[in-house]
Formats: sequence, structure tokens, C-alpha cells
Amino acid sequence: MKIILNGERFESKSGGSLTKLLKEAGAVDSQIAILVNDEVVPRNKRSGFKVKDGDSVELLSFAGGG
Repeated sequence: MKIILNGERFESKSGGSLTKLLKEAGAVDSQIAILVNDEVVPRNKRSGFKVKDGDSVELLSFAGGG
């Protein structure tokens, strides 16, 4: 499946599961916000969320500071 991940083309072998895609991309689920096609995917819906071919996925991490 081919998607856009953080603005870059990415070929996923995960079969569409958002949770598997996160593992494949090396992301830590508890430390990021996820948008699929500009829509936030809440943490409690990620395990059942399916990414489709051509989707745009953004993984946003938060940085502290002051």
C-alpha cells in the first residue's frame, strides 16, 4: 500500500492497520498525535483504524520547552 507519511511517499507492508503502520514507521504511539487526511485519529480508535492506499498520514510529536 502506498501512502504519504509526513509529506513523503511511503510504501507500507502493514496491510492497512494504523497500529501496525506506526510500528513499521518506528513511532511510539503514546507520544504522538496522528492525523489521517487532516482528521485527528483519537488514541482509543487507533487499533481498529484502517489506512487506505493513497491516504495522507501525519505523525506529530510534541516538544516541551519554555
